[in-house]
Amino acid sequence: MEPLLEVKKLTKTFQKKGQEELAAVDHVSFCLLPGETLGIVGESGSGKSTVARMITGLLKPSEGEIYLGGRAITHLKSREQRQVYRQLQMVFQSPAESFDPRRTLGDGVGESLKNAGLSSGERKRRVEKLFAQCGLPADFAGRYPHEVSGGQCQRAAIARALAVEPRLVICDEATSALDVTVQKQILELLASLKRERGLSYLFICHDLALVQQFCDRVLVMAEGRIVEEGTPGEVILHPREEYTGNLIRSAFTEYEARR
Repeated sequence: MEPLLEVKKLTKTFQKKGQEELAAVDHVSFCLLPGETLGIVGESGSGKSTVARMITGLLKPSEGEIYLGGRAITHLKSREQRQVYRQLQMVFQSPAESFDPRRTLGDGVGESLKNAGLSSGERKRRVEKLFAQCGLPADFAGRYPHEVSGGQCQRAAIARALAVEPRLVICDEATSALDVTVQKQILELLASLKRERGLSYLFICHDLALVQQFCDRVLVMAEGRIVEEGTPGEVILHPREEYTGNLIRSAFTEYEARR
């Protein structure tokens, strides 16, 4: 099976004036298959979110190549980039901050549909359908981000990601700002949408317990590099690296504390 997403030797370096160059991501390579959920875990500063930002075009790589559906997308021009990135969407950690506070949730979700040339009536119908699929009443389209809960706002953010019918959704700490009960609900929603739409997910998270529940495979990152990979069972039950073992103990200590 051909990979949906392939990343080859992806590198991002930063340099402050008068200081040595720092590699936030250092020659990272992996692939994601159609219909697969791939988790990337690691502590803050491990480079996992930087990888996501390079894949989505929010950050330019220093080196390396990114392929989506077999097409090189690393150095596309703006018009080509817009076409390609309809296949790829992102759900961020802080849903309320990802919406314009001056506009309703419906306007935020419908923006990409407007750019695709849909009439206002068609946009309204599509937004209501997307909200229903994500477990939100139709009248929530008229609410502002500050008028709904964090979980409801994240459901709207997922609806926005689905509006252009992508093949791949990148979830960057998409549940970390939510309480345990709402986390479970959002994971169940994502799993349901995956079955219905044949989606693939890149699930970036610091919590191995969540990754164990949701992902088919997992990559462990430390200091900008992949240090371990396998199924969640392989990585959690038989970690090869001390770093991974520490992540596991931290995740399950936190899980027990929240029960």
